[in-house]
Formats: sequence, C-alpha cells, structure tokens
Amino acid sequence: MANKPQKELGGPRQMSKGTKIVIAVFAVIMALSMTLPSLAPIFAGNATNDDQEEAQTEQETDATTEESSDESQQGAAEGDSAESEEAATGEEAQEDATAGVPDNDTLKDLAEQNASEVKKFEDRLAKDPNNLAALLNLGQIYMNWGYSAQYSSSTDEEKDYANGLLNKSVEYFDRYLAIEDSDAVKVQRLSSQYYLGNTQESLEAMKAITEANPDYPLAWAHLGLFYEWQYDYTNALAAYKKASETDPNDEYGVKSFADEHTTSINQSTSNFTDLTNEELLGTNSKPQAGLPGVIANNSGI
Repeated sequence: MANKPQKELGGPRQMSKGTKIVIAVFAVIMALSMTLPSLAPIFAGNATNDDQEEAQTEQETDATTEESSDESQQGAAEGDSAESEEAATGEEAQEDATAGVPDNDTLKDLAEQNASEVKKFEDRLAKDPNNLAALLNLGQIYMNWGYSAQYSSSTDEEKDYANGLLNKSVEYFDRYLAIEDSDAVKVQRLSSQYYLGNTQESLEAMKAITEANPDYPLAWAHLGLFYEWQYDYTNALAAYKKASETDPNDEYGVKSFADEHTTSINQSTSNFTDLTNEELLGTNSKPQAGLPGVIANNSGI
C-alpha cells in the first residue's frame, strides 16, 4: 500500500477564523485612532463657535442693559428737566403777573395766586383760539380776581387796576358768546359788568334773562343779589324766593345761597319794618361777597 504524501514543512499556513477576527478588530481600532485627531479641529471649532456665540450673547445682553440704563437715566434727566422748566415757567408767570400791580401787598398776592392758572388757559387759547373751556375759565378767573381786587383797593390807581381785570373777564365772556350762546355765560358777564359800575343796566339785562328763561335759578340768584346790593330788599326777597323754588334740590347751590340771604335780610331788617328801602340805605353796608364759587362751577355750562 502506498503512503499518503506528507505536508511540506515551511509551506503557507492558513489562519484560523478567530485570528482573522482579531486582526480585523485591531485594524478598525487603528483606523479610528488615526481618524479621531483629524476630527478634533472640527469639534474644537464648534466649541469655539459656541463660546463665541455665548460671549456675543453676553455682550449683547450687557449692551442692552447699558442701553436701558442709559435710557432710564436719560428719561429721568428729561423728567427733571421738564419739572425744572415747568417750575421756571410758573415763576416767570408769577413775575409777569405782578409786574404791573400797584404797590399793594394784597393785590400782589392775588396776582401770584392767579398767575399760573391764567397762563395755563392762555397757552391753550394760543393753540386753539376757539377753546370754549379756556375762554370760560379765563372769564371766571378774571371776574373773581377783579372782584377781590376791588375790595382791596383804596387809591384810584388800585381801582383802575381792579377794573382792568374785570374788563378782561368781560372780553373773555364776549369771545365765548361770539362762538356759542349761553345764558350761564351771559349771567356771569353781567356780574362783571355790575362790579364795573354798570348797575342798573346789568340789573335790567338780568331781569330780561329771568323773563326769557323763568326756570333758570342762576339768573334769579344774581338778580336777587343785584337788588340786595341796591338795598331793594322787597324785590331781592322775591328774586331769592324764585331762585330757591327753581332749584329745590340745591343742584346748583342756588337754594342754599338764596335761603341764606333771605334769612340775612329778614334779620337785618327786623328792627326797621316801618322803614322804606330808601331809608334802609343808611342802616346797612354793601354785602362783602358775591355769589359763591360753587354756583359758578355748577352753572350748567
């Protein structure tokens, strides 16, 4: 029997399957180890971009905060500036108001008290010459101011000054009436005219308003006051009675005013029941105050 040929020593030896797997895994590891360094700059670049974006965001936040702070400071500065300008304007208004006032402390005080309000409404008229609210307010301010100034005046210069204020009130009331008709404004205008010395003319005009509008309490109250100032107590009491009747709920403040003056007249004349109005002239002085402000403010305009 012939023998099988033997394998030659030193010939090519086939690798086992396990060996092949080990070598393959090692090759993959080597490949990854060589590849990772090349990816490092990319990750580094991304990290740098993230850092830059974060830094930029922080800078923008800081900038926004600084900007807000600057705006707040600027707003505060502007507010302070506006207050300073307003205060300066008020001081200038007071200086202008007292510039032509006679050397009378009371008149100067009245001027300072009314200066800022006058300027406020005159500024509105400068923008809108037909501003009815501004015209009405200025008419009322100058009427009350002039009336108060009259009772603090003794010299001709001071009386002329007070009359000048009352004439201004008439001018503003006239400007109002040229735009819109109003019995309430007519009544106040007639009050200024009465204070200026146009007593009988103003009284007759007030009577005409009560005849045309018999349910208007403000006109009756002023008519009663005009009669009272002329010591015509009979007609004054009749007018006050109508004033009270036409304002039963005291909506305008007229009823309380009329009732108060009625009581005052009755008390002051109780000891002179047999005297005529002319004889009463020597027993009483002229009332020291006109209609209260509440009536003017609730006049229904």
